[in-house]
Amino acid sequence: MFGVSLLDHLRMTFGHVVFRHKAHSQLARSRAHWSRRLRAAEALLMIGVAVAATGAAFGKEYVYVIASAVLAVLALATLLLHLTLDLDRSAQAHASSATRLWQIRERYRAVLSDFSDGALDLDAVRRRRDELMVELHGIYETAPLADGQTYSTAGLGMATIDEVALTDEEIDLFLPKSLHKTDKPTAA
Repeated sequence: MFGVSLLDHLRMTFGHVVFRHKAHSQLARSRAHWSRRLRAAEALLMIGVAVAATGAAFGKEYVYVIASAVLAVLALATLLLHLTLDLDRSAQAHASSATRLWQIRERYRAVLSDFSDGALDLDAVRRRRDELMVELHGIYETAPLADGQTYSTAGLGMATIDEVALTDEEIDLFLPKSLHKTDKPTAA
């Protein structure tokens, strides 16, 4: 038989939400950072084009013409790369998902606290869990896709998100001490 308690299920899902929240936050920062870098490169290349074109217009040296053409091609390639990747929209989508996941994360933490304090009976906890799972499903449906390559690029190094399972110790890092599982003695 499968021995996962309601509390175990809540903690596992909470851990999954924590990981996804952190991943989307990190992806949003990474995409925004790369977008700024590409914009800076575009600006520097265009400055180079302007300087070289000015040199070509006022000096009669052929090197300015070649430099101007090369820098213009590089600026165009950088612009096209930036437009193709659409990092700004991707960063915004990941940031939006991270914000929505943070709200779910905090609601899971509240359910765990209420359950631990005895403020909710088992049926109420199950209803809240089910409601949260429906909302979470809605978030995952609209969240930007993220494969292993995407998470690896963000520095998370996970093969696939579905295989991610935080340990009890890692989950405890995001919960108050009163909700820690690893500090509590196990029942005999």
